[in-house]
Amino acid sequence: MMDPRALASEQLRSGEHLLWVGQSDPRKLFTGRDGYLIPFSLLWFGIVTTQMIPGTMADGPSFVWVLSVVFAVIGLHMLVGRFLVKRHRKRTEVYAVTDRRVFITNGRSTRETDVRRTDRNVQWTRDRAHCSVQWETGNSGAGAFFGSGNAQAIYANTGLDGFFGPRTTAFWDVPDGDALVSALDGVSVR
Repeated sequence: MMDPRALASEQLRSGEHLLWVGQSDPRKLFTGRDGYLIPFSLLWFGIVTTQMIPGTMADGPSFVWVLSVVFAVIGLHMLVGRFLVKRHRKRTEVYAVTDRRVFITNGRSTRETDVRRTDRNVQWTRDRAHCSVQWETGNSGAGAFFGSGNAQAIYANTGLDGFFGPRTTAFWDVPDGDALVSALDGVSVR
């Protein structure tokens, strides 16, 4: 079992002080974005498996058959694989707030931003059991399906994030939200 505080402490720079350490709740897999991603994934996978693959298998191996299989794998990932990716990230990534920065690390890679940034968005679940904090990226999310806009923000915390550009700096589904927000507020007023 991983010790989040030890992993975060390994990433500290000289003179930096750790104020808060936590992780995302790996049991929380669904978000509001799944309201359109799940039906879209079912439609995608259904069309590929019932129309494209059977239609091209009769003609023998071809470019279209290979493309159909690739589309089926993409559909399978959107249906099931992204939840496995998301759960793995939630179990292996550690969130930390220091007196200089906030960072997310898994021991191999680290994403970070300045802790004094005030362009953060804090969201609570209805029952206030989980808190998510996301720092703004500065881009609009319009049109991400067609290659414009900010796809990182649209697919954030879905298991598809990272496929359309760098992942956003965000702490997702933190069960210790009051302590997290308190640490962020305490540092940002300095």
